[in-house]
Amino acid sequence: MSRLHSRGGGRLGAAVAGLTCAALLAACGSHHSAHTSAGSTPASTAATTPGTPATTTVHHRAVCPLTGLPAPGGVVPHRAALAIKVGNDPGAWPQSGLDRADVVIEEPIEGAMTRLIAVFQCQQAAPVGPVRSTRWTDDQILPQFGRAGFAYAGGVTVEEQLVAASPLVNLNFNVVPGAFYRSSSRYAPENLYTSTAALWADMGSSRTPPKPIFRYGALVPGSRAVSRVTVQFSSFFGVQWQWNPIRRQWIRWVNGSIDRTAGGVPEKAANVVIEDVHTFPGVVEDTNGAQGVNSITVGSGPLTVLTRGRAITGTWSRSSNLQPARLTAADGRTIRLAPGVTWIELLSVSGMVTGSLSLSAGA
Repeated sequence: MSRLHSRGGGRLGAAVAGLTCAALLAACGSHHSAHTSAGSTPASTAATTPGTPATTTVHHRAVCPLTGLPAPGGVVPHRAALAIKVGNDPGAWPQSGLDRADVVIEEPIEGAMTRLIAVFQCQQAAPVGPVRSTRWTDDQILPQFGRAGFAYAGGVTVEEQLVAASPLVNLNFNVVPGAFYRSSSRYAPENLYTSTAALWADMGSSRTPPKPIFRYGALVPGSRAVSRVTVQFSSFFGVQWQWNPIRRQWIRWVNGSIDRTAGGVPEKAANVVIEDVHTFPGVVEDTNGAQGVNSITVGSGPLTVLTRGRAITGTWSRSSNLQPARLTAADGRTIRLAPGVTWIELLSVSGMVTGSLSLSAGA
């Protein structure tokens, strides 16, 4: 095995934070316009009969806005994005429902661990959990999905207030308790579960599908073949992504073992977007005095994108928490992903926590 690349511990090239949310102007439209904004793509053309002026009819193929995959039944579901906060400490393993998400975001938290946000739109999932509490970073990263629902299990008062004041639909367990239940097979606090159906039913009139946050298409020049990538969040916790050339997917490992769902299925992704971020201390999160880890996701920083068994390095840049990050290769071109599920890894390389990234080629 040859080591291709490693990084960690350096300052970001640039990072600026928006600490408060701006109001989001929700767009309204017909069911058809929702399909177009969700990323319809041309599928075929048809010409007129001979002797008539040439015209072209373009037929659009409806695709899921957050994956670029064909929409189920050819129709993008007329519903908003739904984000659910899921635990990721050993007591939460194995989780349920992550394999049905369109996008999964992994963020560093206190205790040298991470927590996950599963974002759904095209698929439903039941059960999903264990559901855990919110953090400051959630309010910063989730408004890019539009007026999305955000389900979580309470939190520190100031962080709950940030969610309540944001463009998100507040699906706090303390606000809509009927959408959640306790599992008898788990101990609290890792026993709170929900379903996408129950949460979407509590979202009322928030039905506009999100706009795409990624571009899809051919690889940009300059990518490198890799077989395994290690995202080391701390000395205690590390994630590996291993390329499976037969399934053409990245298989997720945690601390040296395959990360599996509660049903025994390996967690996997078509793409992994690794954003180097700066972190700073947050509020005290629990009675043990653990201080929160706040990730700055507005600004810019180094980037590694894993797609199609290859790695592309570049820069992420994000102008506000209402906008998705722009993924740019070293030559300035927009990085395009493979259609499918994408995991976003927020890797702290400076500030409160220092992690590292290493890429390896070979078997």
